[in-house]
Amino acid sequence: MKNRGILAWIADRRGVAASEFALLLPVMVLFLFGTVEVGNAILIQRKVTAAVQTAADLTAQATAVDDTDIANLFEAMNAVIEPYPEGDAAYIIESVIDDGGGNEVIDWVDAQGGGGGAPGDAVDLPTGLLLAGGSVIVAQVTYNYTPVFGDLVTGAFAISDIAYLRPRRTAQIVRQ
Repeated sequence: MKNRGILAWIADRRGVAASEFALLLPVMVLFLFGTVEVGNAILIQRKVTAAVQTAADLTAQATAVDDTDIANLFEAMNAVIEPYPEGDAAYIIESVIDDGGGNEVIDWVDAQGGGGGAPGDAVDLPTGLLLAGGSVIVAQVTYNYTPVFGDLVTGAFAISDIAYLRPRRTAQIVRQ
């Protein structure tokens, strides 16, 4: 009789689905949160790339820029980054020139949110990018991304991108 009770208990399939669900639920929730976090990280990476390309492109189209132009440029970059908080982003726009001795130096720089060098600082550009007597616009965006659920796994991390463009209408863009 005793063996019969054990066999009946082993053969009983009531509650199996609930048990399997209870075992799989944490894994499925982890996959859901992971998908959301990876999706957000990919989206902000794309926005950072779009913002840096926008900054370099708009600056390279000018012949001269002033404080108003730079402020408008930073606002355009903030618009690209939306809906993510702009306070987590740092923008740097600089014009790099050849100092006449074959050295690449910063001619002018504007930054929002920290960072950037000073005029006269040496810069390393990719080989062949800077032509004699010319300049290169260098735009950089760094975004400090804090995942919604990521504090449990990775914590905050920086996503950054850099763009290089030669001025289109002049050899060097003047900062007024």
